[in-house]
Amino acid sequence: MTQEERSQETRGRILAAAEQSFARQGYDTTSVDTICHAAGVSKGAFYHHFPSKSSVFIALLNTWLTTLDAQLTAGRAPGGSVPQQVAAMAAGVDEIYRVAGRNWTILLEFWAKVKTDPSVAASTVEMLRRYQEFFRRLLERGEAEGSIRVGDVPLAATLLLSVVLGLLLQGILDPEGQDWGATMQHTLAMLMATMGGRLS
Repeated sequence: MTQEERSQETRGRILAAAEQSFARQGYDTTSVDTICHAAGVSKGAFYHHFPSKSSVFIALLNTWLTTLDAQLTAGRAPGGSVPQQVAAMAAGVDEIYRVAGRNWTILLEFWAKVKTDPSVAASTVEMLRRYQEFFRRLLERGEAEGSIRVGDVPLAATLLLSVVLGLLLQGILDPEGQDWGATMQHTLAMLMATMGGRLS
């Protein structure tokens, strides 16, 4: 194993230990010592990879966002219209619910820390703006190709992001309430229809 591989393996152990500790004990109760003990690493190794406990927290969020990014990218099939791409994204949302459901305790911890930790708050704002921009570009493409008509693209992007985040949160908090994957698909199809979206 190379030094780089050992470094990545250590980083992975720290993240896995932090994820388990945050889920079991909560963010505030979990200390760097707790994470180091669970990961079997020294404090020096911890601080080599992460400058603070909150940076590990943010790294976990970014890992989950990578899953979401992959799902969104998978929906952007070449040649498909924007309504078709939105339908493809919604069709794969079950994987996002699976990942989010497994980590729902930590996700709630993350939202709770937004008000008290500036670095977590900054990461949250960055995340929201990132997906706001993603949906804005998507809707602009739909307007350009003539598959949708929304008029106020930034407002429509805000609406789309709000619906997606709201349904994700409901699915995390009440996983047995309904088939959230199907609900996401039907809701986004309804939104596309109100925007004049054609699926063919």
